[in-house]
Amino acid sequence: MTSQTPFFNRSSSKRWLFAIAILVATLLLHLIIINWGRKYIGMPAATSEPEMVTISLQKPPATIPLPPPKPKPAPVKPAPKSTPKPPPEMPAPAAPAPVAQQELPPDQSSANTDADAAAVGNTISNTPTAPDPARQQPQPQTPPPRTDAPPSVALQYDVQGLREGQKVYGSGKIIWRNMGDRYRIDGSASVLFFTLLQFSSDGMLDDFGVSPAIYTEKRFHKTATDTRFERARNTITFSASDNHYPCPGDAQDRASIIWQLAAIGRGNPAAFSAGAGFDIFVAGVHDAEPWKITVSGAEDVTVDGDPASAWHVVRLPQPGSYDQKIDIWLAPQQQWYPVKIRYTESNGEFLEMSLSSQTPLQPN
Repeated sequence: MTSQTPFFNRSSSKRWLFAIAILVATLLLHLIIINWGRKYIGMPAATSEPEMVTISLQKPPATIPLPPPKPKPAPVKPAPKSTPKPPPEMPAPAAPAPVAQQELPPDQSSANTDADAAAVGNTISNTPTAPDPARQQPQPQTPPPRTDAPPSVALQYDVQGLREGQKVYGSGKIIWRNMGDRYRIDGSASVLFFTLLQFSSDGMLDDFGVSPAIYTEKRFHKTATDTRFERARNTITFSASDNHYPCPGDAQDRASIIWQLAAIGRGNPAAFSAGAGFDIFVAGVHDAEPWKITVSGAEDVTVDGDPASAWHVVRLPQPGSYDQKIDIWLAPQQQWYPVKIRYTESNGEFLEMSLSSQTPLQPN
């Protein structure tokens, strides 16, 4: 029996299987390498779409044309000189006709005087600088009909007052010396151990009555000040300010005014009646002004436990002023001495001095 050879023998089939296995392994190895490279090298996947890069082109900006240069102004030719014509002759002006003089109305001078007096008050009250002496001239004064200065005396007072809402009590004194043609005043007011006020006035006794030459005042915790009445130079000056005023014959200071009123009362008692008044130019420590002093009337007061009749006179400050109101009681039965004095400030505080005793002094 003849044997047949198979289409594939066993050895050749092994070779084919081996070749196919190698081919498959090679393909797998290539796939692995390609995947590894995508992961670590960053190659895009075959299925991903490529990125589109857009580039826009812009036209360059148009060139801004420069403005054309301004044309230079044409030179101006000077005008031809011309010979000026002489001005026509003017006729000479006629002389003005004489004007008839007119008399001032009778109240013109008094109106000017009142305006000047108001200016004096406003300047003194509000302006710290020296006023114009020409506008501050007090009215000329004539001597009182008759004055008679009181005899020398030492007056002791009980003092009470209101300060910062509290009542205070103390003592005071006024020493008046009548030396014939001269006078001297020394006064003080104290509360507890504190002297609230010290003052003095020195001057002449003449036809006008009491005529001060120098006034000195010292208040608690303040420097002493001098007010001088330079009568030869007709000037009132102050150490506490640069103000200066003309000095009329009846000018007074804040201490002498009381004794001037007493001298008027002793010399002319008829001058005191309810509603009567006195206009007297009075100087303080900084300035001076006319005082309007009014007689309020006759009142009964107590002097050292005994009743006494006295004329009550009042000095009211000008409207808008922060000066003191002053009340004075003068007793005709006691030589017209001031038996009571009251100083009231604009804020309501006051200092009142009531006579407790008097001691006559020998004239020096």
